[in-house]
Amino acid sequence: MMENNETRKILVITLVAVLVLNLLADESKKNFEKSVLAVINKGPAVADNAPAIPPPNVPPPAPPSEEEQLKQQLADKVDIDLGNTPVQGNRNAKIMLVVFSDFQCPFSKRGADTVHALQQKYGSNLMYVYKNLPLPFHPEAMPAAKAALAAGKQGKFYEFHDKLFEKQAEIGEALYVQIAKDLGLNVEKFNADRNSPEIEAQVKADAEQANKIGFNGTPGFALNGVKILGAYPTEHFEKIINALGLS
Repeated sequence: MMENNETRKILVITLVAVLVLNLLADESKKNFEKSVLAVINKGPAVADNAPAIPPPNVPPPAPPSEEEQLKQQLADKVDIDLGNTPVQGNRNAKIMLVVFSDFQCPFSKRGADTVHALQQKYGSNLMYVYKNLPLPFHPEAMPAAKAALAAGKQGKFYEFHDKLFEKQAEIGEALYVQIAKDLGLNVEKFNADRNSPEIEAQVKADAEQANKIGFNGTPGFALNGVKILGAYPTEHFEKIINALGLS
């Protein structure tokens, strides 16, 4: 009798356990289905937030050829307003070389050497124009520019220009006065002119024009309007002169 009661208890417990497990399994299935539906519903959002698949390795485009670079350079012309800037050489020359430069800049000195070489080669066929672009980190650039323009008031701009570049290592007040004396300038007038508002305004006008056409460093050349940014060797200028049919 005791054995039968125990057996019944075991059967009842087993049936209850089976029912509970079935209920749990059914609930788990419902939760699983809900989870799957949620993922499906969020599918586009998940895709949007998924990390982008990197594109296949594509080699960079080949740099333009030297001929293509020259064509682009020839097409990028600018107009220069000479204003009252002193001019050296034949005003009717077919080659007009304008530079925006800084008397204290070592690269500008290299540019000046290139100009001299071009002048020797092309002679009266080349007109040279120097405009001032004193860079702010060269403390003597502005005083030197004013001194050169003051010498220009007495017809000696390019003579003063040459001496400044020739003795660039000594640039400063003592050099300005010494060059003025060596060139036979009226030193009193020279000092008055280089400190005048007119000269300062001319230097600033040159610098503003340079920035307007895209020259922010020195030297910046315009060869018959073709921009040349930097102290390129003589051969580069000759190549442009030939391409323009000016040789």
